[in-house]
Amino acid sequence: MRSTLSENMRRAMHAQDTGAVILPLITMTQDGWADEIRLVPNNEPITRLGKVYDPLAFTVSLPDEEAEGTPVINWTADNVDRRMVEALRTVRGVVKATIVWVLAETPDIDELLPLEVEMRAAEYNAFTISGTMGVEPILSKQFGHLMFNPANTPGIF
Repeated sequence: MRSTLSENMRRAMHAQDTGAVILPLITMTQDGWADEIRLVPNNEPITRLGKVYDPLAFTVSLPDEEAEGTPVINWTADNVDRRMVEALRTVRGVVKATIVWVLAETPDIDELLPLEVEMRAAEYNAFTISGTMGVEPILSKQFGHLMFNPANTPGIF
């Protein structure tokens, strides 16, 4: 999942003092939804490429770069806006999402390449909404139409 940071992002991250604000922008879509959900953890909306991202207090953690297992992104959001819970209740199947990190002063420029992820599970209560997103969903899909198991190929087990 390694990705190259832009020079602006690298400079902002390594500066002793900076006014740069790094924001993750999330776009979620699902077949049953009338419109996509666009969120930003900011106190005001952000417009990126003509689309408005609504403010919502949430955190997103980058996946671990471990050799084993599929990378997973954990996220948690405040449950202050009931529209998110209503949307999650109507989910049938997988929610597709795109996460891109930008600097607040230049939201049209990708500072960290967009991640295409799938949200397969979410939990909510009166205070928070949380879940996990798979970074490389292709790794969990079956390759080919045949399966090797002890029933049909006992010689390799």
